[in-house]
Amino acid sequence: MKVLAFDTTLGACSVALWADGAVRAAAFRLQQQGHAEALFPMIESVCADAGTAIATLDALALTVGPGTFTGVRIGLAAARGLRLALRGPVVPIPTLRAIAATAQRGQAPQPVLVVHDARRGEVYLQAFDNALKPLGEPHVEPLTDVAIAWQGRVALLAGTAAPLLAAMWPAGVMIAGDPTAEGFGLPDARDFAGLAAEVLQNRGAAAFAAAPFPVYLRAPDAKLPTPRTP
Repeated sequence: MKVLAFDTTLGACSVALWADGAVRAAAFRLQQQGHAEALFPMIESVCADAGTAIATLDALALTVGPGTFTGVRIGLAAARGLRLALRGPVVPIPTLRAIAATAQRGQAPQPVLVVHDARRGEVYLQAFDNALKPLGEPHVEPLTDVAIAWQGRVALLAGTAAPLLAAMWPAGVMIAGDPTAEGFGLPDARDFAGLAAEVLQNRGAAAFAAAPFPVYLRAPDAKLPTPRTP
């Protein structure tokens, strides 16, 4: 099985090709904009590095949010276009679960609380067990409320808001990754490509025959202009 995975939902663009139990090639690029222009050249490069023709892919996997509205839409549009050409299944991976998968890279499996900075003093929040099974639905919550509710309950913190949350607790907590490193707290396709392959093997291709839908947790910031009164 060959699975092409990609993420465009947040501040990076990443692509990975998983085949026969391992990631064969991957690329990761930090960028706040320009995901649409970067994605397909990255896909072509990764497939070339893996020695795999795009036409021979068995399945696609992508993050579906929460994230920036533009980024989520770019990934979905790319997946739908490729799906029409490949006629294969598309496995949607929630972005916060993808971040949890990246957090567990190089770590012993353990529960993860993902908190991504959603601005306005809020975070996108979701908890996962050591097998990356969600312990609730993703939601938006004020950071101060999370600090009160989760103090003393967290084994591993992940996501861009992890340092902000850890600083609000008197006792130390383990943060996944180096907060000063580029790409900290962002999903990486090489970490969820294998997860997508596992989900596909467990549920079967028929479960993913339909095009995926986005996960939006709040309304967009952009508003239509108010009509002027005569």
